[in-house]
Amino acid sequence: MNNDLAHDRDAMLDEDDRRRKERLLQAWADDLDRKGFSDLQVNLDSFPVKPQGFGEHVPDIVATRKDGRRLVGEIWLCESLDKDDRMFSRAMSYAYRGDIVMLLVPFDCLDAAEDLVREWSLSSEIFVQAILE
Repeated sequence: MNNDLAHDRDAMLDEDDRRRKERLLQAWADDLDRKGFSDLQVNLDSFPVKPQGFGEHVPDIVATRKDGRRLVGEIWLCESLDKDDRMFSRAMSYAYRGDIVMLLVPFDCLDAAEDLVREWSLSSEIFVQAILE
């Protein structure tokens, strides 16, 4: 249904970045599974259950913690931080649903992503974390 919008978002990335994001997303899904998250929905072709999204926004990953709270997350590559003008609306959409919102970014652009989230006044609603590649 809304997965076309997620693919549109990734269309801004070149093939190498798209493959890189897919590897990172698979590693994140594996990590959440190991940590006991349930109802894992991952926006990868190889994954059986994909996120349905929230209105027009489809996150990269949705999972439920052991305490029942839902985690909604996206991987932001450095290359997309200054090119995607819909990042703010997606982040707002996720943050104001009461979910735990996590953005994973490469170490190279951790500061830039944190600055962006602070600029949006969402630093208390959104967790930005660096990922190892």
